[in-house]
Amino acid sequence: MSTPGSEAGPAPTRGSALYNNPGDGARAVREDYLYWSGRLTDTSFQLSLAVIAANWAVFGSVQRLLGNPWAKISLILVMLSFGVSVLGAKWMSELHRRQIDHAEEDLRRWEKEFEAALDRRNPWPFTREIEYVGRCMRELKMLLTLGSGVAFVVALLAS
Repeated sequence: MSTPGSEAGPAPTRGSALYNNPGDGARAVREDYLYWSGRLTDTSFQLSLAVIAANWAVFGSVQRLLGNPWAKISLILVMLSFGVSVLGAKWMSELHRRQIDHAEEDLRRWEKEFEAALDRRNPWPFTREIEYVGRCMRELKMLLTLGSGVAFVVALLAS
């Protein structure tokens, strides 16, 4: 029995289990996945802004900044990261819109797809393409952002 105001479901039936059933555990993993992938977006954006500011603080002028190839590389990588974010967000929004249209076109088919997805590895209600694009975006954001930071450090040490 849960206490008033608690969001937990019924008390676990086995010992002091953290989750009441496998579905609760899967939802917890998904919530953490969404949290950490969101943090990747937030921190990559923050680090990108920090790299731009650090380049400006160290080199002080456009001419000095453009005179250092590593500083230019760090800024190019930041711009590429921003571009990946914008284009990726557009691509993902279109893929999700297509899934919404797919669901609304034929609700019986949507229900059958749900039934077919039960108890097996299946991206439903998403698609393999949505999962793949998301994975690629996460990798690109991480690599471009870290690369821009490394290039800035090299620029700093080389100046």
